[in-house]
Amino acid sequence: MFTCPVGCPADCCKFNSIDEMPVVLEEEIPTLLKEAENIGVKLTFKEYGEYNGVKLYKWIIEGWCPFYKGKCTTHEKKPLSCKMYPLVLNLKTGEIYLSEKCLWVQINGPKPLDHFPGEKNVLKKLVIKLKIR
Repeated sequence: MFTCPVGCPADCCKFNSIDEMPVVLEEEIPTLLKEAENIGVKLTFKEYGEYNGVKLYKWIIEGWCPFYKGKCTTHEKKPLSCKMYPLVLNLKTGEIYLSEKCLWVQINGPKPLDHFPGEKNVLKKLVIKLKIR
């Protein structure tokens, strides 16, 4: 089963290009803004489009996620795209894949979704919210 390995470099929390940055639902933004206010950080979001009527945004993070301090400091309130990692949903193709940025995936190679039960449940929530069939 998937568990972040000891000594993981947390590459999932560091972003070098807009393509890597998380996609968030409009409804997740207020929670993220409140969490950011609590630590004195300003967040930026860019419209990304709609999917079946659900507004999506890119969370603009240059470098490290502001909530990453050796571990995620907003773990329970982070967006679905972060909670389901290393599972990634390609919204253009509907493909679900494992991120090759993830050290666990690099070490263990591809595995079926059953190796990621918690992440799979989050993916299901996202699929329901986006009305994907």
